[in-house]
Order: sequence, then C-alpha cells, then structure tokens
Amino acid sequence: MKIFAIRDASLAKDRDLAWLLYYPAADEFHIEICDGVDEWDAPLLISSFVRRGKKSLDLDSSRLWAELRIIPPDRQNLGMILRDNGLDTYDPFRLLVLAGGRCAQDDCFLVPLRENQLPEELEKRLQKTLVSFLPATPSPGSEAGSSDVFFFFRDGMIRRISDTDLRTIEDLKSKEDLQKEQLNRLSLYRDSMSRFSITAGGHGIRISEGGFLSAEDLREKGRLLPLTQEDLRTYIRQNVIDTATAADLLHCTRQNIQDLVRRGKLQPVLTIKNNFLFLRDEIFTGPGSR
Repeated sequence: MKIFAIRDASLAKDRDLAWLLYYPAADEFHIEICDGVDEWDAPLLISSFVRRGKKSLDLDSSRLWAELRIIPPDRQNLGMILRDNGLDTYDPFRLLVLAGGRCAQDDCFLVPLRENQLPEELEKRLQKTLVSFLPATPSPGSEAGSSDVFFFFRDGMIRRISDTDLRTIEDLKSKEDLQKEQLNRLSLYRDSMSRFSITAGGHGIRISEGGFLSAEDLREKGRLLPLTQEDLRTYIRQNVIDTATAADLLHCTRQNIQDLVRRGKLQPVLTIKNNFLFLRDEIFTGPGSR
C-alpha cells in the first residue's frame, strides 16, 4: 500500500485535507477525507462528498481524482515525457508520483507517508475497514427471497444487514446521482459470495453489477451483533475439531468417520479433500454418536 497526504499549496503547508491510498496489486485508489475539512477547503470533486457529510470516496471517484493528475496515454508528446522522466513504459502511478499529484484544476499536491508514521486519525479509520462478509441463514418466518449478510470489520464490529437496509443505501446514492444505473434492484441471496467482493484495503464492497457500498455506510446499517470477532475465534478454537480429534473422541478410526459422513450420520461444517471439520457438539449429540 502506498499512502499520500493530499495538501493544498494555497493553505497551511502541513495541513492534510485528505489521504490518497493506492493498492498496487489491485491497482485501486481510495481517498479518505480528514476530519474538520469544509467544502470550501476541499479539492474539486472531493468537496461534494464533504457537503454530504461523507468521509470516504467511492472507487470511481477516487480513481477519477487521481487520473486527473496523470498524463493520459494518448498525449501527443508522451514518448518525450517518458524519456525525460527515465521511464521505459507508460506507468500511471509513477507519473502521478513524479508530478507530485499536481494538476491545472487546483493547487493540490501529494506528500508521501510511511506506513509506520501514519496520522492517528488515519490509523483509526483503517481499523474500521471491512475484513470479510458472510451470507446469513434466513431467519424462520423471514420474507421469501430476502436475505441478510454478516459484515465483519477490522475493529471487531459485526453487523447483520438485510437487503432492505442495503436498498436504503442504494436509494440514497441514486438520489445523489452516484452510480444510478449500477445500483438498481439490489437483492441479496445465497449467491452473494459471488456477487460481492471486498475492495483492496476493505474500504467497501464491490457489487458484481458494478456498484459500490462503502464500509462507512455499512457501519451505520443493520443490527450491531453483541459479540466480536474475537468471541467467534474463541468459539471456533474451543468447538471446531478435525477428523483425527473426532476419531479419538468416538474411539474409532478415520475411516469410520469418513463412513459416518458418507451415510449422513455426521455433518461436517467444512470438507477439505478427505479431512473434515466438525462442531464438537455434533460428535456427542449427532446420529453418529448413538
């Protein structure tokens, strides 16, 4: 990850307005707006997010802000520019860095930051990013076709969000004319693992149809679960066992365990080739224990 402070030469030299994060492996940009920045100080494009009270830019807006500061690949004298900067090929990120993030539209420039010397405010933001998500088993009596999703955040927060709440995000973004065509008719089913992916750095969820939901918005939706990821880890450590442990507890061989699984007497929670993971209670209370 490459991190830059976004500053304005017309303002205080050491005042950060926002931070630009770049993830090379995914080739993704993300912008976080600093606390206390008003729309008059914020750079063009970023100011519209400040006006709406948002701290995070979406993927497209973050990339657009960065690309406005990068020499386009169809520039007439591109070859000369590359040679003058010691580049053999067109490298957008290197060109962004070499130009210091400057462009003709504003007085902003970029200041590189080391990962071990990040501002405390940014460190706290990064602890609120997404780690993973998991489709929830529909609750008894839930509306047909509806589904909830668990969202896990780096600071341990877990939220259960229904597709109704996610449609609320969709409607809000449509009214703001952000990705209007891409976020329509969002509905979550059991295939959501293939329809969603977490963006680089966990700043939001990319939807297969082309939409984006920020971690900032997701943290305010759905229900906060009264447990943390550490609670889940503790539960897994104490209650999930492998094939060998199951065989020891039932005083049988691994082959017997495989046969019990084949006949439906034991239900593994995960199968990896010929190895199974079980809930400990399944071993003592499942059909295979009788």
